[in-house]
Amino acid sequence: MAGASALEHFRLQELADGVHAAVATPRGYGLCNAGIVDLGGVTLVFDAMLTPQAGEALRKAAERLTGRPPTWLVTSHYHGDHVRGSVAVGAGHVVATRRIRELVLERAPVHLRSDLEEAGRELERLRSGALEVGKVERVVYEGWFEGILATPKDLRFVPADVTFDSELVLHGSRRTARVLTFGGGHSPSDVLVYLPDERIGFLGDLLSVGFHPSLADGDPEEFVRILGRVQELGMERAVPGHGPVAPGSSLADMQRYITVLRGTAREARARGLDRDAFAAAPPQPPFDAWTFSLIYQESARFVYDRAGAPPA
Repeated sequence: MAGASALEHFRLQELADGVHAAVATPRGYGLCNAGIVDLGGVTLVFDAMLTPQAGEALRKAAERLTGRPPTWLVTSHYHGDHVRGSVAVGAGHVVATRRIRELVLERAPVHLRSDLEEAGRELERLRSGALEVGKVERVVYEGWFEGILATPKDLRFVPADVTFDSELVLHGSRRTARVLTFGGGHSPSDVLVYLPDERIGFLGDLLSVGFHPSLADGDPEEFVRILGRVQELGMERAVPGHGPVAPGSSLADMQRYITVLRGTAREARARGLDRDAFAAAPPQPPFDAWTFSLIYQESARFVYDRAGAPPA
């Protein structure tokens, strides 16, 4: 499978000996961050990125860094920017919750067809100026839409062949990785990897740093609860799904983001502001400087609607 060099899709950042974050570049076809961990005798890759091209680059990087192909591919959730590179990563085993496995089989192909239908139109709107986004966002969206268009229509999705309910521990001769889920917050089921010796976590989209998180396929209330559970692990460094590697304290920032958005949605409804006007208004500082403004608007509408729903 043809692919560009790894640095076109991501840059590698060493977090500890044998532990690397693959941080997506703005113009590449990776979009989300990933991870490569040498457990000792076996190699773990966390998330497969947006495209087979990025997935192939991840596999080559893993082989170069660890001297072997990936043994384990851990899938954080079923969204396309985290799973479409899976077949190219070529791991011996794919790990996820049973719910993520079901969603990869049921929804991921449907979402790919929808994305392929829309990406060309959105790319044209972006280039014509009809899609109004800032300069930084423009680069990210262009890589995103082009990456979708470069994805084969008949892409084979790779569901997990190893599933777990709450925790799976993977042991190597160098280190141990805890593969954990606390439920679904960003999506119906979210998985993270925690390296207890190094106190490093790979969070998927349970954490975004400088990027608006997508909330419309999840449960904001559960999201806040899950982030609390993650903080109890005591991680010192966190690899988000989008944005730079950050200290563990960034988890509290993510909680605050969701809490503030829910609060402003309730206030907007109380003032009689309609959902589209609420979504079009700038986010509260400091979140108004974050990337993915279009995702923010989608999340704002979702949270606004939930703010008017009767308590469960």
